[in-house]
Amino acid sequence: MVYELSILNILILFGAIQGFLLAMILVTTERLKKKSNYFLAILLCSLALLNFLSLMEMRPDGLRSLFSQYHPFFIVNLIPPALYFFIRYLTDPSYEWQSRDYLFFVPVFIELIGRFYRFSFYLRGELLSEATSYDINIVINSIELFAGIFCIVLIFLCVRSLKAYEKSLRENYAEVETRSLTWLRKILVAGLALSFFWILVTISDYGFIPFSMTMAQLCLLGLSILIYWVGYSMIIRQELLETPIFAISNTKVSSTPETSELSTKAEEYYSQLISLMTSDKVYQDPNLNMTVLSEKTGLSNSYLSQIINQKEGKNFFDFINGYRVKDVQEKIIDPKFEHYTILAIAQEAGFKSKSTFNSFFKKTTGQTPSAYRKEVKSKV
Repeated sequence: MVYELSILNILILFGAIQGFLLAMILVTTERLKKKSNYFLAILLCSLALLNFLSLMEMRPDGLRSLFSQYHPFFIVNLIPPALYFFIRYLTDPSYEWQSRDYLFFVPVFIELIGRFYRFSFYLRGELLSEATSYDINIVINSIELFAGIFCIVLIFLCVRSLKAYEKSLRENYAEVETRSLTWLRKILVAGLALSFFWILVTISDYGFIPFSMTMAQLCLLGLSILIYWVGYSMIIRQELLETPIFAISNTKVSSTPETSELSTKAEEYYSQLISLMTSDKVYQDPNLNMTVLSEKTGLSNSYLSQIINQKEGKNFFDFINGYRVKDVQEKIIDPKFEHYTILAIAQEAGFKSKSTFNSFFKKTTGQTPSAYRKEVKSKV
């Protein structure tokens, strides 16, 4: 019989090739050699191998039996921990491996033992009896079902970690667009839906729910697309390879107290901060971040953040960009800036990103910058 490649099979084959290539790029390119990317490479290889094996199982010849019953090569439980530690090291590269982290890989070793036990029959040239094959398949399917549930749990943990990252990002930077991982959180949410479908497909192997191999392959293809999207993003987004914000948030500039209560000198520190904003206009520095500002005030990052939070009711992002928007509003009506474009005025005020400026300006004033300028001009 001739093995015919359908469009779906071609896409799956292409996905397998892409996964292996992306993983190779991540581990061999010098600028990409990060702990987070090593786990991403494991994730990519796991999905690429699953793509390849699912394609082999569609063969009409004897190889189908070999790959469907005996192959020991793919360990589905590698996917959840690889995803988790990719996010873990991406958001906090300084994270130190702990003994309890090995627990994430216990399901991997259990599955590995089960798969090699089944593979040992092939090595000895023995065929599995129907009863033995059934029992082993039940065990393997149960392990894969656990992997799907495990993946959902870890995705929830990853989403929570990314939310904490975004919060810390706004506590340390006035420009977050290039460092934001909101796009990754959205991909994980989509992956969550596919994981539920993955569980249904796995349950179908028990015979409770009828699912075709095509549905399983579509689920796999969708999951692979999401992970490959992440892989390409990590290669393209150079800014994600820079030192992240957690390194900044751990920096201590002085011995100022770091408690839930502000010190008796808080008002003095706050006045100093406001003076830096209004008189020195430090917000006009496009590279201003919490570390730079803490160096200027002589306060630690955490204590300065605490002052801004309690005195202004804002995070660092809103605090700094609030002053920048006011600066833009003043310059729009200033005759000296009459011939400046709105973007040029925004850059003078310290904005580095056009999208950050536009979105924050509209959030603050309720109008787009161009509409605001037009309204102001009409009243003059």
